[in-house]
Amino acid sequence: MGADDEILDVFDEHGRQVGTKRRGDVHRDGDWHLAFHLWVVAPAGVLLQRRARDKASWPGFLDASAAGHLLAGESIRDGLREVDEELGAAYVFDDLAHLGVHRVADTERSGTVNRELQHVFAVRDDRPLAAWRDFDRVELDGLVLIGHDAFATLVTAFDGGRTGAIAVRARSWDGSREDDIEVTADEVVPAPYLGSIAPKLRRVGGV
Repeated sequence: MGADDEILDVFDEHGRQVGTKRRGDVHRDGDWHLAFHLWVVAPAGVLLQRRARDKASWPGFLDASAAGHLLAGESIRDGLREVDEELGAAYVFDDLAHLGVHRVADTERSGTVNRELQHVFAVRDDRPLAAWRDFDRVELDGLVLIGHDAFATLVTAFDGGRTGAIAVRARSWDGSREDDIEVTADEVVPAPYLGSIAPKLRRVGGV
């Protein structure tokens, strides 16, 4: 079964479940559905994933450390499945810091309107960047670590619509090589909550 054939719960604009639908149809019709986002943080900064460049949505963009859809009938706790699949990491749900449920509606470059009720969490993990060896090489092109100050600078761009004008230094890791890179805000999958979570991620990271 392909990703477009996965069955998702569908919700109205008030968050009430109204049925189920194929994932492909959900994205075609712009239906509200559930997503799970986990931000992994450490004193050194915030860990982002680089989405694979052949992904149907936001190819090559930077996103939350782990992110994905909740399938029909899954609970929010089941979102940890995405973390295991994408990062090869296992966490205890009760150890996660809940950062809220955010309504995110974005228009992808393909013109598709994606409407998600994103359940957002954070967790502290102090392992160094090069220790992340078990991430999914198909779904992810790699990982990027951005210091807390730099991340806060980067995501404030979404408040003022200046995404192309802001760039910060970061470290990238493709599973075999670590490099210094420059990251611009227009490389990040947009979400209106990004600016508000930067200080919360700093606290979870122990800074």
